[in-house]
Amino acid sequence: MEPLTMFIVVRKDLAKKLQWPTGSVMTQACHAATAILHMTREEENTKEYLADLDNMHKVVLETKNEGSLEKLELVLQTHNVPFKKWIEQPENIPTSIATAPLRSRSPEVLEAFKKCCSLNKRTMSSVTPDIDITQYNTVTEGKATILFPKHNEVFYNPVQQFNRDMSIAAIRTWSEIFNQEKAERMEKKLARAKDEESKNAIQNALDKHNNSNNFTVLEALAASGLRSVRYAKEIPKLKQVTCNDIELDALESIRRNVKYNGLSEDLVKPNHGDAMRVMYDTVGTDNRFDVVDLDPYGSAAPFVDGAVQAVSEGGLLCVTCTDLAILAGSMHPETCFGKYGGMPLKGMFPHEMALRLVLQMLQTSAGRYKRHIVPLVSCSIDFYLRVFVRVYTSPQQVKKSASKMGVVYECSGCHAYSVQHLGKITIKESNGAERHTPGTGPTVNRLCDNCNNIHHIGGPAWADKIHDDDFVAKMLQHVKDNESSYGTAQRMKGMLSVIKEEIHTPFYWTLARLCGTVHCNSIPVVDLFSAILNAGYKVSSSHCGKQSVKTDAPSHVMWDIMRAWVKKNPVVMNNIAENSPARAILAKEPTIEVDFTRHPNATAESKSEHLVRYQVNPTANWGPKARAGQKRKTDEQVF
Repeated sequence: MEPLTMFIVVRKDLAKKLQWPTGSVMTQACHAATAILHMTREEENTKEYLADLDNMHKVVLETKNEGSLEKLELVLQTHNVPFKKWIEQPENIPTSIATAPLRSRSPEVLEAFKKCCSLNKRTMSSVTPDIDITQYNTVTEGKATILFPKHNEVFYNPVQQFNRDMSIAAIRTWSEIFNQEKAERMEKKLARAKDEESKNAIQNALDKHNNSNNFTVLEALAASGLRSVRYAKEIPKLKQVTCNDIELDALESIRRNVKYNGLSEDLVKPNHGDAMRVMYDTVGTDNRFDVVDLDPYGSAAPFVDGAVQAVSEGGLLCVTCTDLAILAGSMHPETCFGKYGGMPLKGMFPHEMALRLVLQMLQTSAGRYKRHIVPLVSCSIDFYLRVFVRVYTSPQQVKKSASKMGVVYECSGCHAYSVQHLGKITIKESNGAERHTPGTGPTVNRLCDNCNNIHHIGGPAWADKIHDDDFVAKMLQHVKDNESSYGTAQRMKGMLSVIKEEIHTPFYWTLARLCGTVHCNSIPVVDLFSAILNAGYKVSSSHCGKQSVKTDAPSHVMWDIMRAWVKKNPVVMNNIAENSPARAILAKEPTIEVDFTRHPNATAESKSEHLVRYQVNPTANWGPKARAGQKRKTDEQVF
């Protein structure tokens, strides 16, 4: 076991600049060390440290001056490291710092000692046995510091910190709900218990649940282990995170990073294995994971079948897909259909279509095992997407999945869209029984009613809610209450606020498509939103794209509004081609009375609060970066 260590830091300038005698300088260290041992005399670490006086371990360091001593003091306070700063009287001069005996120290504290003190390679080796950190580059994110060998390519993309921050916030929010649900079920059993023995047993189980770490996580494709280390250090009540990777080099990296971060392998369990085998081994057992996290390079499709079975009842499935070019339809729609079982549409709402294709894939896979998904929050982020869904077992709910799937028609000319549900549920008035029938359609004519162009067909895709309002509100409040815990807190608040405001109608228009189709000047978003609201329909933005218009208003109402706008802001028809959709649309008269009077709800709260609603490209050559190393298997090889 790593020995308990006291760190004692003394100002170098006491002897060199202030000309204090050596004995006086040594006295400062003795004062600080004695004081902190007395202050923490009831702590278990101090008791253990003093129980073996012949083997006490101390590291004595120098710091440049009072300023660097105070800098170290702030770092120790931030990370809740118990210490004593000695102030010599009557001079009132801060002279030294001594920490309480420590075993599992924060890597950030170690970095602070390096920066503020004379901490050489030899000293570092004694502080961190078996790890010569001079051979590594360090990356600190959240409460984790990860070591990457200097001679290897570093597979770390800082843009993905937002992914990990969102994941931690989502898991923490879910875990509170999950644990509360378990506690409530036990309380109901306790209320129904009839004999004293049963009551005591249930009460003991309830107390154990409330006072212990009680849920497990699988990171199936862990690589360096950064995500798992952050989970272990930043998520309360976590019992164990299994940190798995198929590469032996990755396993070595995981073990090194677990040790460097002062964590035990009981909490972060390094595991060498194929992700699918690890998940399948839990099927039919009581060892399923409460959270399964899939964050591959590329598509998560090869791993989904195992994941939907490996997650526990009511557990959380977190899925990332970085092959957004495929999902959004900008290339190879046949590949998208092969991986996800649906055709993409790249016209006006490609990123929301991508989210709905992934959710459809998750439900289709889960349904084979009598399970169904409940989306909590679904995010289109930068060059990838990330969805968080709960998984339940219920054959009855699986039967409803057809009514939650739909085929999407998008006009090739004006991009008007319509969703046709695959299934239909009718309720008998006599007994409330459900009757499931195929959906009726098509929901569009052969040619678009607005511009006489043909339709493209997408899907099948998830056509139900992609967010849970209550969950999003709780997650947003959690982020607001813990801003200092997340490096990307401002962006998290912005995205979650926009998601919270989204209405649940599938898909959206964009201002560019609306105005570009009829070749008119851009209509102010507040005017467009006001016109929709004044017409009696709902409207919001979508987090999937800037200047998006998510509404339940039918397409003819949207074009009526644009016709009214063009009457106020005429276009030059001579510049418009004869076969342009604009001519067909503008040739018709509005069927509704369009009112552009400013509506009080036309400006979103997230916009009025000036939140970071949409990310700007953070760096040059910004993107998903190259796959890590040549040894790393492709999705197809792993599958």
